[in-house]
Amino acid sequence: MKFNRWRPAFSASVVAETLTIAMTGATGFLGRHLIECARSSGHRVRALTRRPVNANTDSQTVWVTGTLDDSAALKTLVAGADVVVHAAGAIKALSRANFFLVNRDGTEAVVSAATGEGVKRLVLVSSLAAREPTLSPYAASKRAAEMVVEEYADRLDAIILRPPAIYGPGDGETVRLFQMAVNGFMLAPGHPAARLSLIHVDDVASAVLACCEHPQVSRLFEIDDGATGGYRWQDLADAAGQAVDRPLKIAHLASVFIWILGLAGTLKGLITRSPAMLTLAKVPELRHPDWVATAPRPDGWVPRWSLKDGFKDAIDWYSSQNVLKRYF
Repeated sequence: MKFNRWRPAFSASVVAETLTIAMTGATGFLGRHLIECARSSGHRVRALTRRPVNANTDSQTVWVTGTLDDSAALKTLVAGADVVVHAAGAIKALSRANFFLVNRDGTEAVVSAATGEGVKRLVLVSSLAAREPTLSPYAASKRAAEMVVEEYADRLDAIILRPPAIYGPGDGETVRLFQMAVNGFMLAPGHPAARLSLIHVDDVASAVLACCEHPQVSRLFEIDDGATGGYRWQDLADAAGQAVDRPLKIAHLASVFIWILGLAGTLKGLITRSPAMLTLAKVPELRHPDWVATAPRPDGWVPRWSLKDGFKDAIDWYSSQNVLKRYF
């Protein structure tokens, strides 16, 4: 899927050299934007893919077929790279073990391959959830991945980015928010007083690129769209309502109802063997009152997308793809 929408977040003249960037997670929601961002800034991209990619479809990217547990493929991916961007990961899984298999052990394999081939810099796309590892298996596995990277600090210039909830064109999860918006309502799973940060996918991509291009003083960043103190659920409803040009009615779901939905998601996953996003294990994350990112920002990076403009951008893209339908 191509977006043909990238605009650099800062002047290309700042970039000192063309980099070879090896990337995992390149075929996912964020990964597709990362590729476009890197190529538009003049860099060479080598990307891991589980399925062969037709070179005629994307001739500008060197695709390496393999998985995170394929040591030969990882060696080919990272050999000669200036930077490795590890963006692959599981956001839903059937068990805690599966989360750790992908998020922790996959990171170990990538970092081991990178250091083995003499790569000097690695950027790990983690999650703000890693700040609270006791809340869920997902959060614990993302923190475990960070700890793997930290163990290699003496051999690798490693930078960890913790984005909050990412939205934007192409996302298959936050589209549900916009589907509700066009129908005039929003269901809020968090407490009315909870606050959270958000970030547009293009801003995550440009933050990753800034960490590839510029030496960083810090090694851990929690990035967001720049809104001090984050947002209330009502703020999200207001911004989504402006994007669809209609007022939204917001319903704050009671905790017991969220647990029931989580149970339903867990049971469905066990029956179908297909993991759901909302499960019993996910509920504590949703009910957590503070998902606000904190400073500092990566050097060389400033977010471009406000919530209002970002939601409008996402709505426009989903509308162009005919995935938003109005029922009321």
